[in-house]
Amino acid sequence: MALRTLPLEIYARTIFHVSSIRALSAVSQTSRAMHSLCDMKNRERFHRICIDEARIEKTFNLLMEILKQRSLGKYVRKIEHRYRRPYQVPAYTEAKEQRSLSAEEMDLLRSAVQKAGFSGTQESAVINMLMQKDTSGRDGELGDVGNRIRLSRIYPSVIMGTFITQALTAMLISVSPNLEALTMTQPFESYDSFNYEPEKNPRESFTDFPIDRILRRANTDPTSVPYLQNLRKVYIIVDEVIMGGDDRSYVGLEFFDCIKLIDNLPSIESIGTDALIEDENDVATLLPTSSNISRVYLNHCALNTPYLAYIIQSCKVLKEFQYTIGGRDVLDGHFCPLNPKTFIKAISPHKDTLEVLDIDAEANIHDLSYYYDDDFARADKRFDEVLDPYLAEDDGILLQQEQFVQSFLGNSGCLKDFHALKRVSLGVGFLLYFARGVGGSYETRDPATFKLVECLPEGLEYLCIRGYKKGRIEKWDEQIDSLMTFWQSGKSNIKEITGVEEEILNAKDLDDIDNQEHLVWVLQEDTHVL
Repeated sequence: MALRTLPLEIYARTIFHVSSIRALSAVSQTSRAMHSLCDMKNRERFHRICIDEARIEKTFNLLMEILKQRSLGKYVRKIEHRYRRPYQVPAYTEAKEQRSLSAEEMDLLRSAVQKAGFSGTQESAVINMLMQKDTSGRDGELGDVGNRIRLSRIYPSVIMGTFITQALTAMLISVSPNLEALTMTQPFESYDSFNYEPEKNPRESFTDFPIDRILRRANTDPTSVPYLQNLRKVYIIVDEVIMGGDDRSYVGLEFFDCIKLIDNLPSIESIGTDALIEDENDVATLLPTSSNISRVYLNHCALNTPYLAYIIQSCKVLKEFQYTIGGRDVLDGHFCPLNPKTFIKAISPHKDTLEVLDIDAEANIHDLSYYYDDDFARADKRFDEVLDPYLAEDDGILLQQEQFVQSFLGNSGCLKDFHALKRVSLGVGFLLYFARGVGGSYETRDPATFKLVECLPEGLEYLCIRGYKKGRIEKWDEQIDSLMTFWQSGKSNIKEITGVEEEILNAKDLDDIDNQEHLVWVLQEDTHVL
């Protein structure tokens, strides 16, 4: 009863902090006053805004509504830029404006572009992009397409669509102070598309990509901008428009540089992607403890261990890490091994904060089966070869990765040391290897006598064991039987164990793609990825 007597101003302030559209809908039905305060009609329209080629006009109208009534921008919680950027894009050349706005509307638009941080030629270019109604690239209005995209034969309409949707997305970001989740494709051009030379840093000379600019500006100095202060989740769509490419394969892009666009934001928590493979032309790295990101989701990907280590080590605090393979084909038969020893040493600095660990890549771990053949030493020695021994020794990127890995090879740890772990999902082989531990005193632990049940974190609540089938390997059965007996005694904190009664298959890369179409992972256009 006391709640009903509170002033409406208190309710209004409380509602302001509720991000769940379902919760607000329920509150709005409690009374006419609540219904009016919740303003559900507008909240539902602006809660999630998806920008692609088919929604250009709708998105522009939403933007203009916000510019005319700024309070509407507070309703925006999710923005999704789903336009698949071409692999190569020429510099933007202003085209004839297609929109007809009043003087007052033009003033609002120009003022918003300026407040977003665009000035000079960037301001003019962004306004011109916003004044385009469709993606029909008119001949002669997109500059010299010639040398830079002749090989890929990209049509001007695809290029124009990139600029229009990017400008709309950037402006919506700037007027949405409560934005929590952002989905986007890589918002800048790939290095190798313009003969990248690190010492020249050519990316800084490009002014064409509004999303890249607004994120870069905010991440460099978050206190200098009013937007992106509440952004918590980012999802990167990796698929690009590559003429002649096969969208059934993993896709490479500059994921590290995508991370660098948002990793210093004050509220950022997570980044995720699917279908990613390391780009062989990408020379970017991540500095240790340089990122505010604490939750990482890399699913249906094919990544080498040093690549994963860069991401793990870059986090100041890591609470959740998920890496799974499968769902795509690896081009040219390339193999992305997971080195469990290097991985454990890379993640060991986060023993006191890691709450969730989900790795489904056991199919890509070399020689793990030796553990079950009483030849653990042989397998462990193999894991000391921290990088793929088949790569060329004079490869610059390989040498760079080798030096990076050497910086943390002195780390040690076992699964029980990760005191904060609540949920663990691993292949049975990786689980036993992690439980035994690596480095330091763990190196002398006899793999034949240690007990899994004694090596789990005390606070563990959920355990998923992949790749286990009773009767297949006697050593597996002994460890799992002991674990289940202990769990069923009720003496542990574990609430659920899966993968024992019914086998959960390990994920695998697709190697016969023409006959595995049904297994290909595809991002659905109507999927809410965040």
